[in-house]
Amino acid sequence: MRLLIIGGTRFLGRHLAQQAMDRGHELTLLHRGRSNPGLYPQAEHILADRDADLSALTTPGRHWDAAIDTCAYFPRQVRALGAALAGRVGHYQLVSTISVYAEFTQPGQDETAPLATLAEPEVQAVTGETYGGLKVLCEAAAREHFGDRCLVARPGLLVGPHDPTDRCTWWVRRMLRAQAQAADSEVLAPGDPAAPVQCIDCRDAAAWMLLQAERGTTGTINLDGPADPTTMGAFLESARAALAPQARLSWVGEAFLLAQGVAPWSDLPLWLPQASSAMHQVSIARALATGLQCRPMVQTLADTAAWDLSRPPLAEGAMRPAVGLAPERERQLLEAWRGAAEGGPRVR
Repeated sequence: MRLLIIGGTRFLGRHLAQQAMDRGHELTLLHRGRSNPGLYPQAEHILADRDADLSALTTPGRHWDAAIDTCAYFPRQVRALGAALAGRVGHYQLVSTISVYAEFTQPGQDETAPLATLAEPEVQAVTGETYGGLKVLCEAAAREHFGDRCLVARPGLLVGPHDPTDRCTWWVRRMLRAQAQAADSEVLAPGDPAAPVQCIDCRDAAAWMLLQAERGTTGTINLDGPADPTTMGAFLESARAALAPQARLSWVGEAFLLAQGVAPWSDLPLWLPQASSAMHQVSIARALATGLQCRPMVQTLADTAAWDLSRPPLAEGAMRPAVGLAPERERQLLEAWRGAAEGGPRVR
């Protein structure tokens, strides 16, 4: 198969590219040349900014059996790509997000759930408030230009090696610190251990996307994991068992954490309050029915740890994403939680 990937050198894109070559596909990557430009010399690289000039795609004789678009954030980007690829591509796959849904109040919602809307559809800034609505517009543009040759994949939280967000990686580092330093062996575990958790190894998402490109699957499909429902307790126990057997999980109540100003998702990655827990219970029945396979979480965590430990030091002035509690803040919260217990009953 002749495959075009828009992106292809960061996280999901690089896993797609590697697996595509492993499967024997003829690969073209369109990217700006800014992230990991030396990756995959055996592939064809088209250096272009999708917001500026896509004329390189229109060279006579160019044609691809499938294209996977990993980095569309504005509908104008999808429309421009659709115009450049008119008559030049068979199957088109858009990487969207489960954030397109208007709300998460009911567990198990599927691809037919109501979608988010934007008060200003022409907004040109991607924020927490506009991200989902912009992706809805990207989906509409994809269907407009590619019609019945289009698959919209809606991933949940992507995790695993090469994750630039450091969300799941923060928990990996936290467990490794607990194993290495006795003073940090007590790990703050947020909320209810029975609370649901969904996330998918990026390599499993990439394998599923390639399978659908090979099959020419169309429609709209939620893409998340694991295959069998899991919980925050199971996730953290997997991390402890794989990375830090001497760590001790101390479960701290949701109400206490919120009262202390702890931000769900960013201060404690993956954790959501009970009122938002349906976001971790999206139906993935269609993905499973079309071949999704999810590796064990312990493997994802171990591989993420190995990758993170192999990363070169940050360049001078560079910073990691601001995610996760600082060690001092976590210790303060644990001490305050114990103090609240000594003072009488506490609200969990």
